Amino acid sequence: MDLGKMIQSLPLPVIQRMQIERSAIVAVKWIKRNVLHNAVNESMYYYPLVRNNRLYGDEFLLRNYAHIEEPLLSIIEHGLYLGNNTAMVGLKHEWELGTILTSSLYRKNLIAKIFPNYYCQTIGPMIHYASCNDEFKEKLQSGLDSTARTLLFFPVHGNEKFSPVYDTEKSIIKILKIADDWDCKNIIISVFLNDIQMFNEVVHKIGAEDRVKIASSGDRYNEQFLCNQRTMIESADLTVSNNLGTHLGYCIYFGKPHILFPQDFSYEGDEKVRDEDFGVANRSQNWKSDFENERLMFQSLFNGSSENITQEQYNTCNFYWGFDQVRSPAEIRRISCEANSFAKRFVHEHRR
Repeated sequence: MDLGKMIQSLPLPVIQRMQIERSAIVAVKWIKRNVLHNAVNESMYYYPLVRNNRLYGDEFLLRNYAHIEEPLLSIIEHGLYLGNNTAMVGLKHEWELGTILTSSLYRKNLIAKIFPNYYCQTIGPMIHYASCNDEFKEKLQSGLDSTARTLLFFPVHGNEKFSPVYDTEKSIIKILKIADDWDCKNIIISVFLNDIQMFNEVVHKIGAEDRVKIASSGDRYNEQFLCNQRTMIESADLTVSNNLGTHLGYCIYFGKPHILFPQDFSYEGDEKVRDEDFGVANRSQNWKSDFENERLMFQSLFNGSSENITQEQYNTCNFYWGFDQVRSPAEIRRISCEANSFAKRFVHEHRR
């Protein structure tokens, strides 16, 4: 049993367990860095009370945006939850708080049906709360033609436990054609951190180094992840992907046309992790069929037939990503205060 799981098994209220866990993790990291002199990524030192909120810097960015000092006692849902997903997102003990911050009214209404006694508020797409990373932008644009149009490609990705298997070379050749059709000389490919070398090798193989830049937003524990992703999106004139994901709505939110082209792929890696991630327990009963219908809908909408973002494309993304639900710093502070107060009452009333 790891340290976090051991602490969360203690017979204490969840907020107290979270506080103990955070203190223990921070102490261990301090010892590794200052006593054992282990080289650890600086981003590893940011650790909120709600462990789920550490991913992609969600809580870090939200609190910076609204100038909030107190840790959040609420799950921040990151990403796109399609397929009428009714499963609990995040870690099981985090749901003992009874509070959730999500993107859209679509998602809020779905949560309210399954967990009617929870506090749930919408805050729109998380990338709204990130700012562009100037240092990353300088590196990103070095070697590219500053006078030319830029295409940004988001290939399908996995994680540390499993990865997609597909014809990467075929994808890049397809992207080169789309870039030519849309008069984009520069091409940026946003890849999973561990895939940088593989993509560089493919680009070298087909001789496209003069116009293709391989980049990554970083690992999912990097609080600058969304800042880097926003930087890439805002640097582009056209965006493309070969799989439906959070990035699509983010591109539309920043006014960047998007093309979603279908490509067959499968996953390889830790079978247990794959079963957990895509199984009923983490997705819901009808997820596969519902998601497939939505995937086909998005492929039809974003087929590259329009040079501009259509009203239907925008409205569809607004429905799922909650463009009209973004909040001001003052509103985020209010929501944070309400959520923290609710969580404390909820935990007291539902002590295990």
